[in-house]
Amino acid sequence: MTKMNSLVPLRHVAIMLTIEEHGSINAAASILGLTQSALTKALKRAEDEMGVRLFDRHTKGVTPTPSGKLALEHAKIIRSQSDQIMNAIDGLRNSPGRVLVGAGASFLDALLPKAIANVVSRYPTAEIHLKMDNAVVLLNMLREGKLDLLFGSEFPGVAAMEDIDWLPLIANEMDVVARSGHPLAGKKNIGPSDLRDYGWVLGGQNDPPYLYLESVFRAKGWVFPHVAVQSVSRTVAIRIVQQSDLLTLLPNMRTNPYHSDIVRIDCDDLTWTRIAGIAVRKGYKLPPAGKTLLSEIKSVCETYN
Repeated sequence: MTKMNSLVPLRHVAIMLTIEEHGSINAAASILGLTQSALTKALKRAEDEMGVRLFDRHTKGVTPTPSGKLALEHAKIIRSQSDQIMNAIDGLRNSPGRVLVGAGASFLDALLPKAIANVVSRYPTAEIHLKMDNAVVLLNMLREGKLDLLFGSEFPGVAAMEDIDWLPLIANEMDVVARSGHPLAGKKNIGPSDLRDYGWVLGGQNDPPYLYLESVFRAKGWVFPHVAVQSVSRTVAIRIVQQSDLLTLLPNMRTNPYHSDIVRIDCDDLTWTRIAGIAVRKGYKLPPAGKTLLSEIKSVCETYN
């Protein structure tokens, strides 16, 4: 058996992760600026040096072998640590660095813009990249080193994760809302029998508002409503609700007054106090712009608590 080298070169890490992310040798070769044959040879060299086959080839591309999956898990850690090294070096050079930020739609629309504006005023050369998605996707990206920090709703179990530091920052109520001319607008003490005829605009099944509604309906023995539209964009939800009889959950934030044609539906059973905060990988050292952004987010949240 070939003896595995004690050190895995970073070029092997880049090759493995690029192939896995794009699912084929051809696509990965294009991203890496190599020919297909050159990347095939490089992959073969990595497999020979590690003493295992990393990917199974098939007509539609490649898939990781069991050994490949294990190697990829560690490769993601190596990439994350490599990014930390470069960010630390950037800090020594007085560079503000690049910050990869994940956030839910409500926070991108409401609280983050002011914090980001303050950061770029202080660091004109900083690069802040924003990613909007549901909580599960963003949390996985954070743990894989694809995000520097995550600002959003508290996800079940996040506070107990050994590799994540979770800092709760703000609590705000989420209300059921509809267009002002909706048949439920103005009614009092609305219950499940009133809601069952109307569809909803919600994020996917891993989005905190969806999970909240699902838990309430299950606990009360209600039939879960029809989700007519799935979107994590709050702007999309508002636009659709304005022009239909669909319902949605929106935060009651003073920072984001809604249009006059959006009204709160009086349904106390579905009023939800949402906790939001910041998640970072445990032990991860943010670049200067990232540290400042974290501080600015804290300040903005304190203003509205």
